[in-house]
Amino acid sequence: MSWLIEHRQLITLLVNVGMLVVWITYLQVFLAGFRRQRKPTILINVGQNRGLDAHCLVTNMSAEPIYIHALVAILEGPGGVVTCPVTELDGEDWSGPSDLRLWTRQGPLASAQIRDMGTMKAIIDHARKTISNEEGDPQAIAELRTLEIQVIAVYGSEDLPVAARRRFDLVRGDDGEPALRPQTYAARQIRSRRERRQIARTLADGPPRLM
Repeated sequence: MSWLIEHRQLITLLVNVGMLVVWITYLQVFLAGFRRQRKPTILINVGQNRGLDAHCLVTNMSAEPIYIHALVAILEGPGGVVTCPVTELDGEDWSGPSDLRLWTRQGPLASAQIRDMGTMKAIIDHARKTISNEEGDPQAIAELRTLEIQVIAVYGSEDLPVAARRRFDLVRGDDGEPALRPQTYAARQIRSRRERRQIARTLADGPPRLM
């Protein structure tokens, strides 16, 4: 007991330091969880089937609404990689582009809300028509190797755009028709500042047509 009395100041100091360490650790865990919840998450899926008639579905799983700024299709075939914006529905035969009945794929998307972006075939045809006027060419579609869908959005007070991308292999289905096979379980979230700066520069300069 006398030892405790003699060293009470040191013991008090150690207890205070220990409590400070606990609170700092708790604060770091809290901030990490808060940042994780605040990170934007955009899902890209296909609905109905795995053929080219499947619909491209974009879901906002972020804590706050996003504004879809652009939808980009990246096609890879024997001639290389072609990148094309397909945000506007120019020339597409689609009577119901969205729940909002807007003739564009651009617009706000609330948290936990899903939006139909049209069929994969419509997106491919749109891109090919924009690039080389090969709309609906079965041979041109058959020669495609991969299709990548990229969603570019604005999120909250972020000073740079956020984005997600998902790539699909084009394979032969059981019926012999082209089918989509996703390369990954879910869309890859683009969150690094370097990649987001690159996307911002691309939006400012205009998407490249051929890479």
